[in-house]
Amino acid sequence: MGPEGMVHALEKACRLLTPSGYVLDIHPLPAPASIEVRLAGRVELAGWIQEEDDYIEYGQAEEALGTVVRRGVATIEDRQVFPFVTHADSLSELRAYLAEEWQDAFIDEQTAGRIEDLLRTRVQDKEILVRETVSMVRLRPVRAG
Repeated sequence: MGPEGMVHALEKACRLLTPSGYVLDIHPLPAPASIEVRLAGRVELAGWIQEEDDYIEYGQAEEALGTVVRRGVATIEDRQVFPFVTHADSLSELRAYLAEEWQDAFIDEQTAGRIEDLLRTRVQDKEILVRETVSMVRLRPVRAG
């Protein structure tokens, strides 16, 4: 969805709410997600998730929020930023997850090689971690009164 579609969706959601309602907008921030490998108590950075469109839609989501506020449709009551971590036991499991849930994401060959090298260690307790930074914004519609 492009930026104008995002603005339209937020404006429509604000119009449909009851007087005490609010809109929660949740989306990742426009920064690459890190890929780490946890080996028992140690965590090693392997690389980053790449996106075909370079994470453009997350910046557009931020712009859409700003647009509805500037237009006087809603005010931001609260904003929280938090880490969101996806866990995988293998590179193939992570790639299957990305193919299903994050279609424009990919792992470059250098990062894939680093992940495989780290997973080959003798440590039994190990996993892949994908860390994103997510924004959650509570919007309160501005009611004409």
